[in-house]
Amino acid sequence: MFTDMVGYTRLTQTNESLAMRLLRTHNKLIRQTLSRFGGKEVKTIGDAFLVEFGSALDATKCAVEIQRVIHKHSKKTDEKLLVRIGIHVGDVIHRNRDVFGDAVNIASRIEPLADGGDICISEQVYVQVRNKISLPLAKLESPDLKNITFPMDVYKVELPWSKVETKPKAGIATPLVSVPRAEKPDYEQVDRHSVGRIMLKLTMKDRLIIVKLKNDTEIPTVLARFSETVDYGRGETLHIVSAVETVSLVIDSTNLEKLRRTIPEKNILRVYPGLAEIVISFPEETILAPGIVATISGELAKNKVNILEYFGSSPQSIIIVDQKDALKSYQLLQRLTTEARSGSALRTID
Repeated sequence: MFTDMVGYTRLTQTNESLAMRLLRTHNKLIRQTLSRFGGKEVKTIGDAFLVEFGSALDATKCAVEIQRVIHKHSKKTDEKLLVRIGIHVGDVIHRNRDVFGDAVNIASRIEPLADGGDICISEQVYVQVRNKISLPLAKLESPDLKNITFPMDVYKVELPWSKVETKPKAGIATPLVSVPRAEKPDYEQVDRHSVGRIMLKLTMKDRLIIVKLKNDTEIPTVLARFSETVDYGRGETLHIVSAVETVSLVIDSTNLEKLRRTIPEKNILRVYPGLAEIVISFPEETILAPGIVATISGELAKNKVNILEYFGSSPQSIIIVDQKDALKSYQLLQRLTTEARSGSALRTID
């Protein structure tokens, strides 16, 4: 986790004594909060902190509490503090009481995307905390992270006391608006052309398996324990689809033995190996538009691709296919977006 005090450098040039007093208050409030969530202060660089945590959830909860404490302090005094926070999860290298590695570099690039008083988290953190905190998480437009090779989604934690921006600032993305599930979106039936236009990003991963489990009262607790062992920071996969009598898991094949050690053997009904997934990202306001699932599944079926599972998980759709069909499926969907944007015809892939 990186934190940064907004406006400190500029304040030192106009009122150095006030800047130093605010810095001392800033440091005190942050350090008091870190100790409550197991945060390890790696180093302080002027008005910035680099902090290490045992989990992404601890880091996110701590960041929320830091912003709450600072907001409360600013309301009580004339000392208006604003802090931006960025969080990423991944492996680091410890050397001479410092930490190094891609995880540190990415966290440092995410932090400036936050406005004063805000928290931004990486896609990897989002995956680990999205069902474990009560605050909304708004996906930002795809940022250009300096010196970071691979594209990465970034989310903002929407704090209840933050002001709602009516006009986006330059360089800061506008959060997408969720459509309430209780309401029917006001969209016409989409077709293959409109689906292609609203597909934002495709990713593909192979060497997956589906494990079908018999559901009982112990399974939710056991699965929560297994979920904590999945290394999302390394790109490992876990999708859970629960029904009344069964639960389906999509996991990496390398985690099967670990799952078998966690789940009672009597609950494992069947294992389906040799699978792959295609993840399609959509704007949240369009994911519920009628016709998306039928159009995508129809396009693949027309080209003799058998969809084994289809998960609608806003703002993404996750398609599970045989591993042998993975590249073909990816290319078909990729061409669907190309066709929609260029008007060219989509050819069947043999």
